[in-house]
Amino acid sequence: MSNTTLTPLQQAELSSWFDQLEQQWLAAIQQPKSAEAIALAEAEAAWEQERQYYHDAYLYSDRC
Repeated sequence: MSNTTLTPLQQAELSSWFDQLEQQWLAAIQQPKSAEAIALAEAEAAWEQERQYYHDAYLYSDRC
């Protein structure tokens, strides 16, 4: 089995890369017509629909 431990430098570079990606994503979702903003809105709508479904299923279930 190979050693998968990151060196401190690799960890710092990876952390920096993830921070950069996060900043790009945050900037992209601020633009209403971007693909990221549209995908986020769709995911939020789907989540809300699912949440409402389970809420209603619980609310109208026969709980004894």
